[in-house]
Amino acid sequence: MKLDNLKRNPAAKWALSMFVALLLAAAATEVMLERHFRESALHDKQQQVTQQLSAYAAELSGAINNNLSLISGLAAHIGLFPDISQAEFEDYASTVFRQEPLLKNLAAAPNLIIRYIHPMAGNEAALGVDYRQLPKQMAAINTLNRRGELNLAGPLTLVQGGEAVIGRVAVFTRNDSFWGIVSAPMMTKDLYQTAGLLKDDLPIDIAIRGRDGLGQNGEVFLGDSALFADQRSIITTFSVGRGSWQMAGRPPHGWEDESNVIWVLRGAFLVIALMLLMAIASRYQQMRRDLRYQKTLQKSEALLREVGKLALVGGWQLSPQKDELVVTLWGEQTAKVLGMEYQTPSPTLNQILARFDATQAKTLKSAIIDASLGVPFDIELNFFCEKLGKCWVRIIGKPLEDTNPPYSVLGSMQDITERKRFTEKIQQQAIYDQLTGLPNRLLFQNRLSKAIAKSQRDHNKLAILFIDLDNFKPVNDNLGHSAGDRLLQSVGTRIKACVRATDTVARYSGDEFIVILHDVYDAKIAVSVAEHIIKAISQVYNIDSNHVFCGASVGISMYPDDGDNVESLVSKADQAMYGVKRSGRNGWQFFTKNMQIDSEKRHLLSTQLVTAIDKQEFSVYYQPIVDLTDNRVSKCEALVRWFRAGKQIPTDEFITLAEETGRINEIDRFVLATASEQLIALSQRLNYAISLSINVSPRVFSSKDDSLDRWLALITKASEQLDITVEITERLLIEESDRIMWVLTKLKSLGITIAIDDFGTGYSSLSYLTKFPIDIIKIDQSFIKKLGQEKIPEALTETMIDLSHKLNLEVVAEGIETLEQLNYLRHWQCDYGQGYYFNKPLPTASFIQLIEQEQRHRYT
Repeated sequence: MKLDNLKRNPAAKWALSMFVALLLAAAATEVMLERHFRESALHDKQQQVTQQLSAYAAELSGAINNNLSLISGLAAHIGLFPDISQAEFEDYASTVFRQEPLLKNLAAAPNLIIRYIHPMAGNEAALGVDYRQLPKQMAAINTLNRRGELNLAGPLTLVQGGEAVIGRVAVFTRNDSFWGIVSAPMMTKDLYQTAGLLKDDLPIDIAIRGRDGLGQNGEVFLGDSALFADQRSIITTFSVGRGSWQMAGRPPHGWEDESNVIWVLRGAFLVIALMLLMAIASRYQQMRRDLRYQKTLQKSEALLREVGKLALVGGWQLSPQKDELVVTLWGEQTAKVLGMEYQTPSPTLNQILARFDATQAKTLKSAIIDASLGVPFDIELNFFCEKLGKCWVRIIGKPLEDTNPPYSVLGSMQDITERKRFTEKIQQQAIYDQLTGLPNRLLFQNRLSKAIAKSQRDHNKLAILFIDLDNFKPVNDNLGHSAGDRLLQSVGTRIKACVRATDTVARYSGDEFIVILHDVYDAKIAVSVAEHIIKAISQVYNIDSNHVFCGASVGISMYPDDGDNVESLVSKADQAMYGVKRSGRNGWQFFTKNMQIDSEKRHLLSTQLVTAIDKQEFSVYYQPIVDLTDNRVSKCEALVRWFRAGKQIPTDEFITLAEETGRINEIDRFVLATASEQLIALSQRLNYAISLSINVSPRVFSSKDDSLDRWLALITKASEQLDITVEITERLLIEESDRIMWVLTKLKSLGITIAIDDFGTGYSSLSYLTKFPIDIIKIDQSFIKKLGQEKIPEALTETMIDLSHKLNLEVVAEGIETLEQLNYLRHWQCDYGQGYYFNKPLPTASFIQLIEQEQRHRYT
């Protein structure tokens, strides 16, 4: 249209002016909406990435720190028992691995050289590694200068292959001497798998940095390092050991909006432009165009509301009016986040603050006022919700600095209740026992440390009760571990019912519990509580329709009488508990100085025993067993003796200690190998057939290593040239396990005789004599020494001999010391006898002389 025509046609001029004006307005609106949607989409993506990143970080942090607590537990154990043996280490480590941790192995390095490792398979390359030859790792180890201090190294490549992070804890003994370190690798692949980082469909791109726990200063070891360079990436920091890692995340296709909304808006702009042209001809078309435009806006607003609902985010705005801040923007989703009814007009600031308690309301109000003066804020508050209880909300506020202060404040509110509950759950798992719900060892030690400090200030006393269940193992063995778990839960409940709410009941480990009694002004209070606990635990338990009984041994230590620190008080209560165990169980006992002396003596003897086994300081003595029909030495029992510095160590002392420490299996193999070799040589030289009786510890049948296989290999070889009798105890038969029956059956197939030692003193049952392949019973000397003095032992001995003969069993009488005792036994036709009447246990040379005399008498 020509310019002259426009001048002559006002309508056309108006139409063109209106078209241009409306077109410009529409274009401006489209640009603003496009910017709004871009910012909103970016904000939503940031919220989603933040939420997902926090979840992955919590999973990864929880997996690492839960496993690090297992390493700390081993360090604490070694600190208490620095002379830990390989068997003890294996036993403890096996207990840890039954929890199915992510640890690849557990390793202990006394003096910084790896001496212990479990499991051994696949980790042989690490055994013997000297950290002092590894400068990079040694630098990290040198930072561990305090007890219980954790260091997380890596990810790095292991000596035995694979990438892992290594948790290390310094071990200090009770006297604060540096023992070495305990370490355990966690394969990074397993950690990433547990945290869900190896899924093919991860909703976000993730990178992690902070190698060796250096946080933002550490190297990037997972993902693209460019994520940390992207200023829009969301970065969260989480603790690993005493250091930290940082995790960065962003959407997989970047921050740009991939939705079709922008293209819809641009298309709408073109449509509006066409509709503006049509508006010139028809107002009706103008109205339709306006209506279509309004619908488009409504859909866009609805989309924004739905996005806010999915992210649990609502928006708000406060604007200054007449010297006060008034809510000028308030949405339905915002009201929902705070658990308020949506209302029009918007609520006042005071109504919003009323949702929180006084302290938190003050915090929020102060933050809003600061924001109106130009200081943004990001805070987390909680309030009570009738349906959900305690709820958490994250409130972000930003000043709109487009005027002079005070500024309007624009912000968002996000419901973070689920995230908070998840975090609290992770923290709960770290310090509470997951089976019983009681505080675990870590929380117990923290509470005891605080209780000691408080008692020191108030000049009060504390009592520590160390509780170990009696006869708990048979419950696990016979009813299963699930029944054992329910028993532990019931025990924890009963113990809590015996103490005050202010006292602490914790599960220390396995079937051990420990109690802190506060403000104990008299030791009688601790005794009363201990007796109450023992009585409660001893009551019957109904588990899976089974009546289960167990007792408790309770050791008591007092603050400040027995110690002024956590380790000392726990250790001494533990010693007192073992005193109860040794004296008959199911009772209580205070710690005494004699216990400390006995403990130190046993510790010294234990150390000497390890040396004696390594250097084979033991000797084999032989006690003759005489055939009572012809007075001929036909058998002998091999017994172990230990001489140190010219003095004999009492046999019952070191044998008991060897049983407790698991070294008895090595002693049994030494006796078997030495005695069989000497008797085979003696029999061949003198052409004198003599049988060998050997004792075997019940521990070999329950050992988890190859002790049983090695013992069977020795006795199999010896039985080819020697008549052997294996002496077992009644305690072994009580277990009635398939493994025991298999071993006894195998021994019988080798032609080996089976004897029950000390018959009549244990839980004797005649069913053992028919159920198991028994050949001989050895009547205990406690019956023999009373022959000729008391009628009941005489009757019992005669009955045992007569019953054994009717069952085709041979009988050996132990401890014969007088001719009168011998005459009784011969009269009852006892088969064999041994004791000081014939000969005491003899060293090898003296025993050979005895057999040579027997040989000469045989041919004279």
